[in-house]
Amino acid sequence: MTSQAEDVQARIQARSSMSATPTVRHSFTKQHFRAAELFATSAEGLECEIRTANQKDTIGKSRHRAFVVGAIVSAVMGLEACINEIYIDACGKSKKLAGLDEAAMALLALWWPEIERRPILLKYEHALLLLGKPQLPRGANPYQDVDNLIHLRNVLTHYKPERDDSLDEADALESRLTGRFDLNPLSTRANRWFPHQCLGSGCAKWAVRTSAEFVQSFCASLAIAARV
Repeated sequence: MTSQAEDVQARIQARSSMSATPTVRHSFTKQHFRAAELFATSAEGLECEIRTANQKDTIGKSRHRAFVVGAIVSAVMGLEACINEIYIDACGKSKKLAGLDEAAMALLALWWPEIERRPILLKYEHALLLLGKPQLPRGANPYQDVDNLIHLRNVLTHYKPERDDSLDEADALESRLTGRFDLNPLSTRANRWFPHQCLGSGCAKWAVRTSAEFVQSFCASLAIAARV
């Protein structure tokens, strides 16, 4: 028992020592965006292979679907990692936020505990509001496409099967996304729009492009270095 207590005390002291020492924090923003790009490129390459070789390649099509979904999810992970890291950088008065004065960073740091668990886009909007910057118009891009991208990620993450005679979610998604990217060339119009026609490399590349453009616009609004 004494040994366990001593072990716990030692770990507490080690944490205290670490917190008093400046450490290099790892950033996941670029890693998530690079992963999204890799998945999108891989999906496009598989489409060419399967169309040339064998349209009935079910294993290849499963890999293709995984790459497309991976691109979508990674792009949204990049969006969230980016805004979280900006708030955290403000808490530490990081040089990565050169362009923001100490008062601006103090405001972001003050609100971080309140905003941490809020929706992704709200975190971005709140930062702009706090710093007196113009909001990104909700009815225009890049905001609108990012809103649609996050919605698509949510549908995939919290997927609920629908019957053929009741496709409310699928129809709503088609209405949101139609015309925003090229459809999956491995599918036909006889297939459901979602997921079959929707989830192709066109959608994956749109996810990468949309998230990157949004982050670039946001960073430009704050006059900080681009994070993508």
